[in-house]
Amino acid sequence: RSVLQMQPNAVPALNYLSLLLNMRGELTEAETLIRKAIALLPREATLHNNLGNILHKKKDIEGAAAAYREALERNASYPEAYYNLGLMQSELGRGDEALAAQRRAVAIKPDYAEALTQIGSLLSDRQEFNEALTALDKAVAANPQHFGGHYYRGTVLINLQRHAEATQSLRKAVALRPQSFEAHYALGNALNYTNQEAAALDAYRIAIDLNPEYLNAHYDFSSLAWTMGRQDLALTSYVHARQKVGEKPDLLLAEGEMRLRLDRPEEGRVLLEKAHSLSPERADIANALARSLVTLGRFDEAVPTFERAAEIEPANIGHRTEQAIALLHARRPAEAQRIIEIARQINPTNQLGLGLATLAQRETGDRQFAELFDPTRFVKVYDLPPPRGYADIASFNADLAGELASLHTRRMAPFDQTLRGGTQTMGQLFAKDLPHLAQFKERLFEIIEDYIRNLPPDPAHPFLSRKEDAFSVAGSWSCRLRSQGFHTNHIHPDGWISSAYYVSLPKSMRQAERDQAGWIKFGESNLNLGGLDRPHHFEQPAVGRLVLFPSYFWHGTVPFIDDDVRLTIAFDVVPGSGTNRAYRNY
Repeated sequence: RSVLQMQPNAVPALNYLSLLLNMRGELTEAETLIRKAIALLPREATLHNNLGNILHKKKDIEGAAAAYREALERNASYPEAYYNLGLMQSELGRGDEALAAQRRAVAIKPDYAEALTQIGSLLSDRQEFNEALTALDKAVAANPQHFGGHYYRGTVLINLQRHAEATQSLRKAVALRPQSFEAHYALGNALNYTNQEAAALDAYRIAIDLNPEYLNAHYDFSSLAWTMGRQDLALTSYVHARQKVGEKPDLLLAEGEMRLRLDRPEEGRVLLEKAHSLSPERADIANALARSLVTLGRFDEAVPTFERAAEIEPANIGHRTEQAIALLHARRPAEAQRIIEIARQINPTNQLGLGLATLAQRETGDRQFAELFDPTRFVKVYDLPPPRGYADIASFNADLAGELASLHTRRMAPFDQTLRGGTQTMGQLFAKDLPHLAQFKERLFEIIEDYIRNLPPDPAHPFLSRKEDAFSVAGSWSCRLRSQGFHTNHIHPDGWISSAYYVSLPKSMRQAERDQAGWIKFGESNLNLGGLDRPHHFEQPAVGRLVLFPSYFWHGTVPFIDDDVRLTIAFDVVPGSGTNRAYRNY
């Protein structure tokens, strides 16, 4: 300021004072000064770049991008301006332009760790994980102290199922920036996938302490605590967060949802009523509140609440399918069928919509039921031949069971899955580097190809119309049921073809011809509708047997009593080639 009193047009002083004011958050004066400097020296690229930084902080993203372009007009070899322009393009949702800008920055400055990190992040968003890892490896080599390089490298390694390496990268990220809740959360995920449950729980807890409103960390903390058998911890993080930041609608919604999942519907309803009173315009809260009313048997109250959610978000199919469930519970199948048809117009291949359609059609006597739900036509059973080197499938499955046993480390099933009395593996099973699992997959894919090849073409049928030669696995896991264990009746909303492969079975189940203990059943929903809502088809399990069926078929298992366990592999197939995706079944 003293210099500018003596020399009001001194461009360096205008620039440096503007930078200092920007750091202090005094953005209006900072912008005035830098614009005066630009008027005095319009060809200086750094001034335009600095103006862009101020405009970005003022949340004028388009203006900032224009300023960075002006900088590059003056100096086409300005890597920082390309980097900054790339950040703005990314914020504007222009991923291709953002990637091109970051690549120009690196072409000029090959060891530009920040730009290399952005390239890795952008490629990861496009699910090009191997290419992303290459860029991030270069970023951490260029600057081993760069937090972003280690953080994004860790998240990419998680997506590549290389969890041990991911843990190492994320530990470095946490050490460099211990106040980053994102880094602690990602580290928790990596530890969770490597079955380091206690350490994962600690990482989630730190993430929540740093950001009490970070809902992903709350969910995974409760989920992990539950599977560890620590039900006493499952809801504590939400209570702690509300004590710190108050009754926020998102926290109330998340905790209410969790209490519904843990079969505490009245507690959930109270929280969701409070959230709804704070944000009556939010469809997601109205939907959750209505679901709590369904769980409590208050169907006539739930139906108009779902209707309100659908009015707020008419394109959201979930409000319609949940409303149809309430109507089915209320024994109003004709109304449910009408709502389901609205949902199917929005998304004809939605698996829950199709599953609910079969229930409504059956209740109303609609002839379409026999076309949509035809187990003799669509449920197929295959007995796998033994892989090379094995005399029979039983000896191969004994070795496969040994591999799978090492992955079943939890004490309880996930609360958001269909297992009761057993455990389920974490992550994508088929991404595991296990030799016997690889042999199984080789035979398995041949059978899937055969199943698809033998499906007749029918463009009018919601299952057959999706037939393609190419397919990909959308999710894969292993389940281990103990005595009296079973799967509740459910469908797989994100699949097309679903499955059950029997790795090992208790002796009693192999002899269960009469009571069908442990058998897979089709046609009965989880809505307890009574009457027509009962199994229409059963398949007997056998070691080495694979059952394939449409994902919208309601299916579950009959409980069994035996000291031995029932070990299976399950997966879902979707049409077309693509990367594996993880999701939850309902």
